[in-house]
Amino acid sequence: MWSRKAFLAALGAAALALSGCGFQPVHGRGGGDALDGRVVFDTPSGRIGHALRGALERRLGLAGAGADWRLETVIEWEREGLAITSDSAITRYVLRGEAPWVLTGPGDARFAGRARSMSAYSADGSLFASRAAARDAQERVAADLGERIATQAAAALASGRVAAE
Repeated sequence: MWSRKAFLAALGAAALALSGCGFQPVHGRGGGDALDGRVVFDTPSGRIGHALRGALERRLGLAGAGADWRLETVIEWEREGLAITSDSAITRYVLRGEAPWVLTGPGDARFAGRARSMSAYSADGSLFASRAAARDAQERVAADLGERIATQAAAALASGRVAAE
């Protein structure tokens, strides 16, 4: 069991070591805050695009008059049956979404990446309930993709490197 004093000493040593290696928080100068209110989003239209755009706007802010960055993305879907009954009826699906994105900005600044997310839903009730569950899963995946894209874009900008795909 660590004493409070030993824990604080270890925490201070870790912070000192991180500062020595060039560690910089993403929301510091030049990171995610550098994009706040400065990004125009080009997302798919419709309900799914709205969920994606909403997550991006929550993280990166609404584009103001000085918006000089543009983030373009689409969502690619894959659905797979998870649970199959003895009479070959699928009762549960997993929904995977991938969103390749490109962030372009002042000068020739260009960052790209690919966000991935997944969710599952049941399809063993009525047709209406199954469709509602599928729509909910799509919206959950789209919102999570928006969060992941915002994080990847902020990290790419902070590091000055293209985000890993």
